[in-house]
Amino acid sequence: MNLKFPFISFLIAAALALSAVAAQAAPAPAPVIKAPAGEVRGTVQNGMNAYRGIPYAKPPVGALRWQPPQPAEPWSGVRDALNDAPQCAQNADLGVFSKAGGQEDCLYLNVYVNKDALATGEKLPVFVWIFGGGLRVGSGNDYNPERLVRQGRGIVVTFNYRVGVLGFLAHPALNAEKSRHTNYGFMDQALALDWVQKNIAYFGGDPNNVTIAGESAGAHSVFSHIVSPYSAGKFQYAVAMSGGNVSARQFSNPVSLADALKSGEGFARAVSCDTAECLRALPLATILKEQTPFATPRPIIDGDFLPISYADAFQAGKVNRVTLINGNMLDEGTFFAGTAEQLSGKPIDQAAYEKMIRNRFGDVADRVLQEYPVNRYANPAEAYAAHFTDSVFACPAHQTNAQLARFMPVYAYEFADRTAPSYLPPVSIATNAAHTYELPYLFPGFKGGSNADTSLNAQQTQLANDMAAIWTNIKQLNRLCPDWTPYDAQQQNVMNFTLPQSAMKSGTFRQMHHCDFWERLGLYQTPVIAQHSRFK
Repeated sequence: MNLKFPFISFLIAAALALSAVAAQAAPAPAPVIKAPAGEVRGTVQNGMNAYRGIPYAKPPVGALRWQPPQPAEPWSGVRDALNDAPQCAQNADLGVFSKAGGQEDCLYLNVYVNKDALATGEKLPVFVWIFGGGLRVGSGNDYNPERLVRQGRGIVVTFNYRVGVLGFLAHPALNAEKSRHTNYGFMDQALALDWVQKNIAYFGGDPNNVTIAGESAGAHSVFSHIVSPYSAGKFQYAVAMSGGNVSARQFSNPVSLADALKSGEGFARAVSCDTAECLRALPLATILKEQTPFATPRPIIDGDFLPISYADAFQAGKVNRVTLINGNMLDEGTFFAGTAEQLSGKPIDQAAYEKMIRNRFGDVADRVLQEYPVNRYANPAEAYAAHFTDSVFACPAHQTNAQLARFMPVYAYEFADRTAPSYLPPVSIATNAAHTYELPYLFPGFKGGSNADTSLNAQQTQLANDMAAIWTNIKQLNRLCPDWTPYDAQQQNVMNFTLPQSAMKSGTFRQMHHCDFWERLGLYQTPVIAQHSRFK
């Protein structure tokens, strides 16, 4: 070494040292898995064997755009499953969850395996996460599975599915092809579940102990699979978080095929297409640019994947009979009141509150304003949040629980930790236990696309660990949480996840959330079942 250039020598030495550190820090390889899909090589990270970016479908591009997903062809040799695959193409149009970008070649999944549990040789429980985001945005890559893998001592699977217009377009030209040409995003999800059934045993998982779970639009997806005959037998347990509004008349209830076709025709006019060939030849940039007025996807009652509405299926028991955990947040609506304030740049005042209620409820708006008067709350924003919580989430959740409990085990919960960390920018109201605020409890570091600190304190961490253990091991629910009993519409028995101690609550849910009022107002698509005393 030339001592006449000590600084250069120092740089060389530093570079060599950094190289050595980098080499030491490189992820260790996970065992190569030989599955029917093909051989994959993963990495070891934080006690998990991680296999990321595994294709479960052929790229839905070209002639396969707006087609049912096709299973990926098995590959030869060992595939490196070391990194996340790109998210599905989407616009940044959903508040803090926005993440523009992605591509059409996006149908990939990730498998995370508890190393210690795998070493026991036992078949491991499998937890499949379906991300939310209004069926418009999101990615399975956004969810850190470490707590679920650790507490569940099993396997977690996350995946991408098509969103926006690319995932939920109906058009006469596509429909004329006499194939399932709606609900592409749901069909993607079903194919991912099929992949799990065929391959997960080779990773150490038990295909007869599969839980599907999702939050918000992910919960709507869960209910779609409970209803769809195409998902029968692909899972045994389900968790629906804040998806209660699938039975409500407004917001997220499914649309008819006729209405979906009309919306699709509007999109086609916007892009100057009237044939399937033209639609499939469109540049991706054009689709993303023009889709915004039409990218408000809702499940489509296509007579095939979704034969009938959720409400009708729940009422008639035409469902895949599994064990279900279904619940809501205590303060769902504060998230939406907060985002409304962000979008407008000012808090919801009385005039804005009344306008929003009248726009939503029309002729019966006065009855809603009387039930949720501003003078009962600290401010108009809180009144708006309360009505939103009750009508969109809490009372429809009760309706769903009461209906499905006639046909299968249902366990109801309400997440009520009002100290939950917020990732919304500061707003004029306390968000408390808002919509999506339970996600950092299951997925460490989740922050909804923001830069907020969503770390948990010691008590919250214990609550998070308890929930993670239950969510991933519903088969062991009676052992893990013996006080949590199956739902009874008359008892209104709901597990209250809160601090300092979670506990069952009974007999208060309907009154607290004004459910009698919403039933009288005609909130639901079908009448509440006769199990409730008022209807005997």
